[in-house]
This record gives sequence, C-alpha cells and structure tokens, in this order.
Amino acid sequence: MLRRLKWLVWKDLLDAARSQVALLILISPLLLAGVMRQTEKKGDLAHVSVAVVAPEDSGLVQAMRNYEEIVISRYSSRAEGLAQLRPGGAVLLVEVGDEYDDQLLNGGRPTVLVWEGKSRPTQVTLARMLLRDAVNRQSGQKLPARIEAQTEHNGSNDMMFLPLVVMAALSAMVIAAQNLVEEKEAGTLQQMLLSPAGSTEMWAGKLVVSSALGTLAAMSVVALRGTTLSSFGSALGLTLAASFVFAALGGVIGLLAKGPTAASSWTGLAFFGLFVPVALSETSQTLGRWAKFSPAYPLYDGLQRTVLAQESAATLVVHFGALLALGAILTLVGSRLLSRLR
Repeated sequence: MLRRLKWLVWKDLLDAARSQVALLILISPLLLAGVMRQTEKKGDLAHVSVAVVAPEDSGLVQAMRNYEEIVISRYSSRAEGLAQLRPGGAVLLVEVGDEYDDQLLNGGRPTVLVWEGKSRPTQVTLARMLLRDAVNRQSGQKLPARIEAQTEHNGSNDMMFLPLVVMAALSAMVIAAQNLVEEKEAGTLQQMLLSPAGSTEMWAGKLVVSSALGTLAAMSVVALRGTTLSSFGSALGLTLAASFVFAALGGVIGLLAKGPTAASSWTGLAFFGLFVPVALSETSQTLGRWAKFSPAYPLYDGLQRTVLAQESAATLVVHFGALLALGAILTLVGSRLLSRLR
C-alpha cells in the first residue's frame, strides 16, 4: 500500500512541476507579498470601534465623530478603556490629555496616546489611519501632534499578511482540479483505476502533492512576514489542514467537471467565493457575516487569533477540528466519486 501511495505521490509531483500554471499560482502569493510590503492599500472602510479617554469638549474627539466609519465609546479612565481591547470589543484606545487643545492652539505639539488591540489587525490599521486624518483636519496641518503608540504592532504588514496566506493555500484547490481533469481527458485516470489501489488510497495520493504545494506557498508568506517558532508551528498545522480541505474540494470539482473549461469556471467561482468574503471580512460588514460560512474562515481567523493575537490554544483547536471534519467529509465524497468511475 505504501509503495503504491509513494508512486502516486511521485507521479503527481512530476505533473505539478511540469505545469507552468501551477508554478505561477504557487509563486504569485509570494511575489504579491513582496510588492505589498512596499505599499499600503486603502480598502473599503467598515465601522471600527474606538475607545476614547478625553475631556468632554475635546476637539479631537469631535473631529473623529465626523467619520461615519468610527464608532466612539467614551470611558472615564485608562483602565476602563484598556479593558475594551479584547476580541469583539474596541480595536483602539485613544487617550487625549486635558491640555491637548490648548497646546495645539498655542502652536505646541501635544501627544496623543494610543493603545492597539491585537485580534483585528486590519481594523487597527484603519482606525489609526482615520485618527491620523482627524488630527490633521482638526488643525489644518500635517500631523501637528505626536501619535505615540503604546503597543508595538505593524498594522500594514498584518493587513496584507492573512489574505495572502489564504490565497496561497487556495492554490491547492486549483492544482488538484487541474490535475484530475487533465488525467480524465488523457485517459490516465481510467488506467489508474484499474490498479489494485483502493479508492480512498488513490484519493489520498492524489491530494498529497496538491495540499503540500499549497502549504509550501502559504508558509512561504508566513516566513516572509516573520513570526516566532511557536506561532510558525500553529500556522503550519492550520495551513496543512486547510490546504488539504482546499485540495479535496478541487479534486471533487475535477471529478465532476465535464472538461477543462468547466473545471476552470467552477474553480474560479469557488476561489472567488471562498477568498473574497474572508479577505474583506474586516472591511465590509456584509462580507464579514458571510465569511464565517466559508471553509477558508477557520484558517483566516485561526491565524489571526493564534499567530497575531497570541491567544489561548482553544480557538486553534476549534478551527483545526472544523477543518479536519470538513476534510473527512470531502475525502468520503471524493472516494465515492472515484468508485463510480471504476
């Protein structure tokens, strides 16, 4: 059994290496990551929750209220505001001193203290952008105040990091679908079905290479961003499970498609439907609700909470379990489809 499985894996690895489309899909997330590290894109703005500790008549707070995207909650102390920086709460705490407005009017350069939440890095980035713009608009000058962040956090890199990991992992779906539909067209799949290998064994062999390549592409993006060893291990586990799910989904598409054109269309629709809601879940309220039903969401949210937020392992276990369950279901479906082709 292991010898046959090894042969199936080796064959698919050679086929993937010869495919220019597969290679392009694999390296494109890494190329995009390198480009996006040098630029910052401003996306659709959704509502972001900001906690504020400031005087009642603070001009900066009034300037912030002019932005429909910001939902401001006032607190009387720093401790109360910091307590709101939790998953589902505020993404930013802004503390404005009593002398801020007077110093600004007298030509001084007052300081705004900012604490950042960790669980939603994209919204943190958006909130900081809006705060910076509010400071500029209040005085009509470019950054007349000093914005001092109390938590080191590179929002721009995190903003592009998670969607690119999901995009890279989804490449496993494209590779698996392309591989199976090509084998159906060439007649090699029918020949392989005559071998002693069982349907589940053959299905697993078909998915090993696709999921491995998707994992490799995704983890390349993780490594480019930079992370701790423990976080890298968490990301690897989630990405392996997610890439297998995507590869299994692509395999099902390849078996059901009636030709390369149909497979490409179905794969494109699946890629769009899985990737876009998750990638824009923090910047669009509607897509954020739909994203939770996407198989890509456990990977996105799991990475966000365990790698970026460094929260407990409970969330990682839940997302990993969901991916394993979905992978088992798709494995059963794929095995049944192969059995019908025998």
